[in-house]
Amino acid sequence: MDPIDLSPGEEELLIDGLSDDVAFLWVLIHFGIRENPPATPDWRPTKSDVAAAFASLRKLVDAGVVRVGRLEYADDGPPERVAPVKHVAEEVTEALQRVEKALIVATEARDWESACWVVNTEKGDAIARRALAERGLS
Repeated sequence: MDPIDLSPGEEELLIDGLSDDVAFLWVLIHFGIRENPPATPDWRPTKSDVAAAFASLRKLVDAGVVRVGRLEYADDGPPERVAPVKHVAEEVTEALQRVEKALIVATEARDWESACWVVNTEKGDAIARRALAERGLS
């Protein structure tokens, strides 16, 4: 496996990705761009915050450890309900544009927090498992 130089936040993102798809909000938290809980009730990322997050995501996509995209209902049914979903991989630029648009039109946090989803590849899962083993947590 090709080595990749991960920041602590990028490694945490991969570890989180072992168990589920990761919403953009949690990308920001793992990368240290947003606190959990946020400093202000209606905190939203700036354009430079989003650019920094996507620079790291692009690095991870280029390394083949994650895919970025959106979630869709597996049955193509209507939104705003509990139902199985699937991840639809996209180009990084497409996901970035969707997040930027969501931030412009958002009336509340949930309007932008899930505008992009990240999923590990098998290579990303292997790196995350190795990181957990190195911590004695596997």
